Amino acid sequence: MSSPAPTRTATLPSLEGLRAIAVVFVFASHALVLGAFKDPDALSVFSTLTGDGRIGFLAVSFFFVLSGFVLTWSAKPGQTATGFWRRRVMRIGPSHVLIGAIALTQFAAAGETIRWGPAIANLFLVQNWLPSQDLIMYQFNGATWTLAVEMLCYAMFPLLVRYVRRLDTRALWSWIIGLGATAILLPAISYPLLSGFPPSHFYPLGSWPQLWALYFFPPVRCIDFVIGMFLARIVASGRWPKIRILPAVLLNLAAFLLLYHLPIPFGIAAFYPVPAALLIGSLAARDLSGKRTILSTRPMVWLGELSFAFYIIHITVMFAVHAAFKGELVGYAHSYTPTAFSTPVAVLFIIGLYVLIVALAWVLHHTVELPAMRRWSRPAPRPAANRPKPEPQPQT
Repeated sequence: MSSPAPTRTATLPSLEGLRAIAVVFVFASHALVLGAFKDPDALSVFSTLTGDGRIGFLAVSFFFVLSGFVLTWSAKPGQTATGFWRRRVMRIGPSHVLIGAIALTQFAAAGETIRWGPAIANLFLVQNWLPSQDLIMYQFNGATWTLAVEMLCYAMFPLLVRYVRRLDTRALWSWIIGLGATAILLPAISYPLLSGFPPSHFYPLGSWPQLWALYFFPPVRCIDFVIGMFLARIVASGRWPKIRILPAVLLNLAAFLLLYHLPIPFGIAAFYPVPAALLIGSLAARDLSGKRTILSTRPMVWLGELSFAFYIIHITVMFAVHAAFKGELVGYAHSYTPTAFSTPVAVLFIIGLYVLIVALAWVLHHTVELPAMRRWSRPAPRPAANRPKPEPQPQT
């Protein structure tokens, strides 16, 4: 049974809260890389809880699907392509450039040699287009590879949204199923072709060609984004089939547990977009019905509002803080001496990192993101044409 079509002005706070959960998953997957646990058994438990870091793969799919959904949901008829692009660049650009400048300053202060090729590719968010580990992983901010994917999605969005709006609503689910099947077919094709290459130093469970083609290559990851666009149209047209939140959560959990035991090409992206879409749709439908969820509470929405700022700074901060324990200035993308702690201290260290990054994200959000959006996301109003002042009327 379908739901009645909602008004497009309706807010969807649970989706904001979902961002907060997704960014915690990304944070946890990168915290695993720190090697903060001295006890191998404790490290093994943490690794298992994060699926050997694959929980970050799931979170990235959520972000891409959610991005396509939210942009389509909020798109206004008649908005210009240039206006859309301007708003998106002003949304991500200032924070991206600022954190990059801070990271490069760190490198220079530490006496590190800056490789300007990867740095410039990172600055202009084109690092994903060539299958080079240095371009993608040696950067002043490795988290920005997802922004390189988003830039392609943004470039295509004004054209895609017109097509999605004109599409017969009866075909929307067919498109989602077809795109989801494509996402599964790609690793099935790549597995026999790309498995024989040396393992990636980024993620040694898979070869670098596999990771690049299936995880980093922008056209492939745009599949998730476009699924989100079709999903938004389904919800907006009232054709959501009332899939409830708990079954959608369990489906995502089942996909994660299943893929933990499958070869790496299938566990990095293939099966995640459709389960992610079902959870996003169920949360949106819940919000539209006027019912609250734990994700729509004010603390979760607040954390969700900080999610982009958190994401853009978290790698720079967490590795720099970890390196500082040995008096070193730079951690990520450079060799440093990691400090391992006892299990209680390691847990407190990771929690403390999260709290610190949230605090810094709040500062970045309120001093850079919001002011930049207010100041530059729309063109300045044109000055009124100079008109001759009316001559004063004679007094009677």
